[in-house]
Amino acid sequence: MRVRMVKMFQSGVELEKRKLHDRYARVYRGRLTIADVTHQGRHRPSKVARIVGDYDSACELYDVTLLWLNDNRLTLTGDERIANDQGKLVYYRQSWLVMLDTE
Repeated sequence: MRVRMVKMFQSGVELEKRKLHDRYARVYRGRLTIADVTHQGRHRPSKVARIVGDYDSACELYDVTLLWLNDNRLTLTGDERIANDQGKLVYYRQSWLVMLDTE
């Protein structure tokens, strides 16, 4: 499904609610998919949400859970992987505010 998404945390720190509006935050547009995959590092199944769009890489959320759904909007929460300065993956808690892209 085509969606617009705004990340609600930056490096584990919650963004102010007023910064979640489209005009303040970076909006990711693309196709949302959610699927069970085998987590290579932990050797267990994991539910992963991905948004693939017109930018360099897909946004991914691991161990994703649906928190809220109403009309054309929903909130997903899970873990985001970000490489630190040493190139090691750091896991941060992340939530996505997702809206159906009707444009």
